[in-house]
Amino acid sequence: MISLTATDTDGMAWYPTGPLAASLTRWIGPTRRGWTACWLDWLAESRAHRVICLLMGIWLLNGFDLAFTILSHEQGVLHEENPFARHMLQFGTVSIILYKIGMVLVGSYPLLRFRAARITELGTLVILAAYAFLAFRWSVCYELYSFTATNTLNMAEITTAGGLVPN
Repeated sequence: MISLTATDTDGMAWYPTGPLAASLTRWIGPTRRGWTACWLDWLAESRAHRVICLLMGIWLLNGFDLAFTILSHEQGVLHEENPFARHMLQFGTVSIILYKIGMVLVGSYPLLRFRAARITELGTLVILAAYAFLAFRWSVCYELYSFTATNTLNMAEITTAGGLVPN
């Protein structure tokens, strides 16, 4: 009786004889580690993976910035300082959406192209921090806007309560 195993043929010497290839055991091995552990291992493996995750954060925060820009423009709260974006807002929301998506894609290309470089990881982290600061500023702006929209305050009431003018 002839038995055909993975090592019987010279051309199949590369074929793994174990139940799983060694490269797959850490993902779907018998220990069945959690998905968070696998994701953290993937993240820590290389700089390119970290740059991709940072870039996804930039895209997410840019989406929030776009949503707040459109919302505040429609409510009349925003005066856009960027002249090109102001011009796009005059033509409606579709034009500003296409403008922002285009700018993010154009800006993401060099970061993705050179994602293995140390300076790219640092630059992506700085950009993400700037967008996080912008998101914080939007949050403060909308808290102040919602406070003033729901409460009609008079400046005289604030000064008599000792809020702004020292006694």
